[in-house]
Amino acid sequence: MKKLSFLGLCLLTAFAASAQNNLVKEVERTIKSGGVNYADARAQIAPALTNEESKNNAFTWYIAGKLEFACYDDLYGKKAIGQPVDGKEIGNALINGYKMYMQALPLDTVVNEKGKVKTKHSKDIVKTIAGHYGDFDNAARFLWEAQDFKGAYTAWDIYLTLPQHKAFAKELALSPDSIMGELAYNQALAAWQADCLDSALIAFDRARAFGYNKKQLYDYAISVAVQKGKNDVVYDYAAEGHKLYGKEDSKFISLVINGYIESKDYAKAQATIEEALALDPTNGELYDVMGIIYESQKNDEKAVECYKKAIELNPTFARAQYNLGRKICEKAYAVSDGAKDATQAEYLKLREEQIDPLFREAASHLEEAYKLDENQRDALRYLRNIYYNLNDEENLKRIELLQL
Repeated sequence: MKKLSFLGLCLLTAFAASAQNNLVKEVERTIKSGGVNYADARAQIAPALTNEESKNNAFTWYIAGKLEFACYDDLYGKKAIGQPVDGKEIGNALINGYKMYMQALPLDTVVNEKGKVKTKHSKDIVKTIAGHYGDFDNAARFLWEAQDFKGAYTAWDIYLTLPQHKAFAKELALSPDSIMGELAYNQALAAWQADCLDSALIAFDRARAFGYNKKQLYDYAISVAVQKGKNDVVYDYAAEGHKLYGKEDSKFISLVINGYIESKDYAKAQATIEEALALDPTNGELYDVMGIIYESQKNDEKAVECYKKAIELNPTFARAQYNLGRKICEKAYAVSDGAKDATQAEYLKLREEQIDPLFREAASHLEEAYKLDENQRDALRYLRNIYYNLNDEENLKRIELLQL
């Protein structure tokens, strides 16, 4: 096999680069002529985007971006007159045009005859992107409707960050924070829908920084943070959510209190509940949480009082019914365990006078808890043990069937 000379290799490389540049110029002519077949034009220019010589040429990326912006403009024009347009195609055309133009910008340097460095395409690139600034919000909505949630996230990200880019600072004015906040919130939902939970939390933070503070922001942000196991984020959003919406939704204060309980700061947890009860003394959920705090402090008597108060205020509160039933059942076990040294006669009397009545009382609350909320599955476990101890075969079989 004959070896190519160094000069031959250089000629081949130059020829390949020239061929790629000719392809790019051909695509440029196609765009100017109108009536572009965008799929064919993309396929035509694609090799130039990876060729070692042409991929470092600003002109290559400039024409590739120009092609995508032309595609977006054509599709948007069709959509404006009511013609059907694919949401993914129109949205991704704008995003890809932006990305390719941004590839071109740092490469766009030309040295003139006097040795000064100038740009050739940058002015048009900046003007085109700035002229389509509002379209990135439109593109995000098109992509959302097409269920391309990652694409929607990207389009909104461009809209939200572009005004901070030094190349566009003079061209673009920031939208009011109220608009930016709402779009950041939409971006967060898009990330959530795409199962990009870390990105969702970043976008929720961005929305909050813009002053967006509607209740749903805190609901969704807390839900995502719980999924990610980021308790510090949960408590942060819960604390702010409680300040804004605590009167209409007690879950925020419950989460704040859970944070204090988790860190074993029971004094702050109790103080927070007492503060909330002063504003809302008929809130049964707060008494239920107070009961949990007393349990954490091994004060079962006070815990039971709180659960009873919660039920008194809200008899249909399933969790309080469950908690009270559970504590009464545990008391029955404790009485039974404390009678290990009793005679059989003494134990039977204790069963009749204390243990069995406690089991029956516990069962009534646990049955009610499950009746009110079938998600209270732990109630069934307690009920099974209660009916087993009471030798109540009929109810035992019923509960075992429910556990299947």
